[in-house]
Amino acid sequence: MGYDMYVEDGPDEAERIAVEEAHERLKQARARGTGVLEAYQGLDAATRSYYRFGVWGMGTARELMGAFGMLSFQDEPAWPDAAEYTEARAALEKAPESENARQAAEVARARLSAAMEAVRVADPGGAGISHYKLCSNDAWLLSPREIEAALTAYACAASEDREEAVRDFAQWDSWIRFLTEAQARGGLRVC
Repeated sequence: MGYDMYVEDGPDEAERIAVEEAHERLKQARARGTGVLEAYQGLDAATRSYYRFGVWGMGTARELMGAFGMLSFQDEPAWPDAAEYTEARAALEKAPESENARQAAEVARARLSAAMEAVRVADPGGAGISHYKLCSNDAWLLSPREIEAALTAYACAASEDREEAVRDFAQWDSWIRFLTEAQARGGLRVC
């Protein structure tokens, strides 16, 4: 289990080309039997719109972000009530041939989906990234504003503390680079 994170605007053309080229270098390295690690590192460097943490890594990142004042702490918003969808789905199961039941289930599903997306993209306005958005992989959107506030807090931290974080957590520097990229490209999704 882990956290897959995607830049909201997706990869741009330059990244797509760089990733294709990196995949080709990886394929060649595998065929040669040498340079595979370097080719993987090149692929990682080319991929700017995706980042992954395992459970431990995300926990460490959250801990450091909290220490740097990069997080805000609010209660997770309530998820929408699924009763309308559940009822419409049950009616469709009782009468699968009913066009009215099928349409009612589709409308209810669309409403529920839209309501869930509204919860996922909500920016509660705290002074940083909402902590709860980094505690599950529910397709939360970290808004550019949230990320900017977090990066500003980090930039204000003592340089010795920032250097220590890079030394102590191997992924910290690449995580900060990814946040910077995501802030400029519509935010990121935590899936």
